[in-house]
Amino acid sequence: MSTPQKLLKGFLYTLGSGYLARLASVALTVLIKRELGPSGVFADAFLGVTLFTLLASPREFGLMYALLHFQEKSRAFVQTHFTLNLIICGLTLLFGLGVMGALYYLWPQTFTSTAVLVAGILSVLFFLRNLTLTAEGLLRMDLEFGRLSLFHGLGTVLALLGALLAAWAGWAEWSLIIGGWGTFSVFSAVYVFFFAGAVGLSRPQGFSRLHLDPVWTRRLLDYGVWIWVGWMLQTFILWYDKLVVRLLVGRTEMALYENAWWLVQIPTAILTHIIFNYTNTVYARYQHDRPRLSEVFSRMISLEVWIAWPLALVLVLNAREVMVLMPAWGVSAAVIVWLAGYAFLRPLMDDCFGLLWAVGGTRLSARLMGLQALVAAVLVPAMAVWWGVQGVAFSMGLVAALGLFSLLWGVRRYVSVSWPKIFGAPLLGLGLAAGAGVGYTSVAQDQPLVDFVLRSALMVGIYAGVVGLLERRQIAESVAQVRRLLAERRA
Repeated sequence: MSTPQKLLKGFLYTLGSGYLARLASVALTVLIKRELGPSGVFADAFLGVTLFTLLASPREFGLMYALLHFQEKSRAFVQTHFTLNLIICGLTLLFGLGVMGALYYLWPQTFTSTAVLVAGILSVLFFLRNLTLTAEGLLRMDLEFGRLSLFHGLGTVLALLGALLAAWAGWAEWSLIIGGWGTFSVFSAVYVFFFAGAVGLSRPQGFSRLHLDPVWTRRLLDYGVWIWVGWMLQTFILWYDKLVVRLLVGRTEMALYENAWWLVQIPTAILTHIIFNYTNTVYARYQHDRPRLSEVFSRMISLEVWIAWPLALVLVLNAREVMVLMPAWGVSAAVIVWLAGYAFLRPLMDDCFGLLWAVGGTRLSARLMGLQALVAAVLVPAMAVWWGVQGVAFSMGLVAALGLFSLLWGVRRYVSVSWPKIFGAPLLGLGLAAGAGVGYTSVAQDQPLVDFVLRSALMVGIYAGVVGLLERRQIAESVAQVRRLLAERRA
């Protein structure tokens, strides 16, 4: 099978299993949150997740991306890669556990025993998960996206089912450790043991062959150091707002803010998170072919805009109707509206960073991330003091706007993209659809489910009609290319 055919097969497998996993994730998370509610236990558990994520960020030293970047010489350094990953993850685990213990000792009223215990358990689980990082990288390098997608999809569903059953049994925060909720299910015990076990058996990396080659150790670290800096800054940007809400606004408000944040993340999770590993691998493969890389990147960005933007619009303008599914979390509806900017812009940012990491623009990505982190460090707490949770939500949209514009400028040195062509039709369709969605309020039936379906159908129909009409040539070319590759595969 040719490389384009393998890429198409992997893309279809990734989308298919990814969508099924995401749909199951959303449905099961709604049930889990209906069962638990924004209680103190949930708030403390989420503080634990926040602590774990911030303290685990140093372990991301770009080793996965280094493996893909140097894939043509992977045989020479695969054992060094495994050994180096083991050392970095082990040191990060010890560092994180030490900081958690210090926080609990100094501020036990804020960093409660529940929060610290959740953070500690998740840290140990994530260490076990990252022992298979080299094996996962080798599977990506061989374009085994179908297998990885199957492992991820099954692991997600099993984890969330475990969390739901544990919540029904009254296990409170332990249900979140067992199976997680939303996108956090990938940190849970069920997911880690299932996914890591499946990946490890697919590409075994034995501890008996630990080895550090000095030359390749230096090359891998030199490549990954800027990804490491950028990753820590990105983690800070994505999680700093939750910590600010907890410390400056309140405990319950943090849980309600997280619920709104989880919902506006769906446009990103439903596409960008599903195909990120795929696109990063493809960009690395075509990093020395600028025309081909530009074509693939343009198509992926267009796909994300076509799908993620109307979904974000549906969530934002139907915030009140969506919250009917989770009555105890109803206050989150107002926060969702103020997170609108973040909902629309975040999907595109991830793919731009993926491109920079794949082609070796790691230092540039770290600088752009540093700019966002600097603005967020000042803006988010200021808006929290001035305007509470809504201020934090709005500030995240402003930070995302700054990040996206800087990234669009940054990727120019690696790809040639016509941004007006990509954004023109979707922006027009989005504006008309939003106008129709707001106008629907005057004829709403005051029945949440009916209003959700009718308003969503109206907005999606208008958006799809505009984009389909103005982008019919590009859509036809993409469909024809897929058909051609499928026909070659059958032949």
